[in-house]
Amino acid sequence: MITRLAKFVKFTHNNHMKYIAKNEKETISFAKTMAKDFVGGEVIGLIGDLGAGKTTFAKGLALGLGVKVNVNSPTFVLMKVYPVKKGKIKNLVHIDAYRIDCWEDLEVIGADEYFYNPESVVVIEWADRIKLPVKKKKAKLINLTSQGEEKRVIKY
Repeated sequence: MITRLAKFVKFTHNNHMKYIAKNEKETISFAKTMAKDFVGGEVIGLIGDLGAGKTTFAKGLALGLGVKVNVNSPTFVLMKVYPVKKGKIKNLVHIDAYRIDCWEDLEVIGADEYFYNPESVVVIEWADRIKLPVKKKKAKLINLTSQGEEKRVIKY
């Protein structure tokens, strides 16, 4: 993944990588590029304030995975599953954890069957609101911060 993202990346003093997107198009492009290296089983946690670009980032991931339908926030339905045809990946699972209190709430809606499943990629908005089972090689937290109306700082 690092090779493909090299054109985007700056290393910060604490070994995290950082990209500054000047607008929504660049945020989508960055996420789309990241998704091209997915092989299935990835869990991507998105963290950031309201309006930081979490849903925009999820749209970019979806485009990178070849999702053909419009992706929007699953705020009120909690989870949406989009069909994918990229290698063995069959599903992009988009979860909004803002109204979820604990892992058990995800089990109730059936989300747990998709976590680390090699046929799925899971992206969770507001991932910092719940504790998730983590497999380090397959889980990635991405922090989005808005700097003005268009500019976003993406740390991963």
